[in-house]
Amino acid sequence: MHLLEVSNPVAQQRGMLNILKPVKRPESLDGKIVGLIWSGTHGGDLALNRAGEMIQERYKNVSVNFYTGGHYPTPPAIVKQAAEECDVVIGATAD
Repeated sequence: MHLLEVSNPVAQQRGMLNILKPVKRPESLDGKIVGLIWSGTHGGDLALNRAGEMIQERYKNVSVNFYTGGHYPTPPAIVKQAAEECDVVIGATAD
């Protein structure tokens, strides 16, 4: 008699390993500094730049800082820098 062992081929997602609870969202982005973090994947910079433009069109006195991580996942030092320098941070990857 043979024993068949079945394994689950689905790996745990990377994001689930280091999950963080989001902070409370501000009521408005007026007068805030928004950080845009791009990991370097194709097209992510385009999406983030457009998001930054739309935010600046919609809210008053918004500053946008763009951060490039250079590779996926974005290095923790870049994420930390953005968190320290900005009121709100948006991260994106795209392909």
